[in-house]
Amino acid sequence: MKSDNLVIVRAGKDSLHPGWMEQGGVRPAFDLLVAAYHKDAVSEDAPGIRYRLIPGSKVRGWNAVLREQADLVRRYQHVALIDDDIEADAATLNRCFAVGKAHDLSLWQPSLTHDSFATYGASLQNDRFLLRHVNCIEMMCPFFKVATLTHIAELFSLGYESGIDLVWCSLVRELGGKCAIVDACAVRHTKPVGEQKQLNGFIGKTYEDDIRECLNLFGMEWPSWVAESAIDKSDHTKIDGFNLKFNTMRPLLSFLRAPKGNRLDRLKASFDHVRHQALRQPYYGIDIKKRIDRLKIMAR
Repeated sequence: MKSDNLVIVRAGKDSLHPGWMEQGGVRPAFDLLVAAYHKDAVSEDAPGIRYRLIPGSKVRGWNAVLREQADLVRRYQHVALIDDDIEADAATLNRCFAVGKAHDLSLWQPSLTHDSFATYGASLQNDRFLLRHVNCIEMMCPFFKVATLTHIAELFSLGYESGIDLVWCSLVRELGGKCAIVDACAVRHTKPVGEQKQLNGFIGKTYEDDIRECLNLFGMEWPSWVAESAIDKSDHTKIDGFNLKFNTMRPLLSFLRAPKGNRLDRLKASFDHVRHQALRQPYYGIDIKKRIDRLKIMAR
């Protein structure tokens, strides 16, 4: 493995990660670590690809990967943690790594295609922008500077399968970093959110239970997903203020391409995003690093 970039996937037997590799002559500018939660996703190591069997839930598995493979992760400059139901190709992931590096991002994600299953309107691709600087990044396919991931890794050890992604942008901000959605790169989320919630330990509780408990631990409110500024796709100029708010409306018609059964939810999510962008300021927690350090001391 010789790349500066590493993709890690928590893979089941129907994982889409084979499609992320070489296609149409485009070679991946990243190595791949398949951290399989199902034995059928394990194969022989190959050039640029390693396999490990790490059973269990999603976040518990990420925590195991980041601890057991810490020496491997530190060899890279950037790491992406991508769900196995994300449809993408090497060219898109290559570009997402490149945009993050070029714009000195600490934590970022590709946008979602309009035919994706999407919870938040903010995550949908907006063709006006190259990228948007935001206060939230989903756990679905985050990209990290390795130095940033080293700090964020502690959040994976807290035992919450949902909610830590609402905290980590606040930590990045405290560390002086930047978070963004890269609209120039879009991937497709192929399955409804929550389809594997039992596998991830949500029996007798909901995602919201974990989220509220996690936010309470850090003294945070539930943040609305809001962009502070954006970079124009055509001329790379900064966009903010009214221009940013106005152009947030561009994906409103995305509900027409949403998966069947998801269109009303998509319309609501899109309107919510327009409303939040128009009326709310980006929200961040306070003293997140101090709280994490305190939890580390208490855990000793």
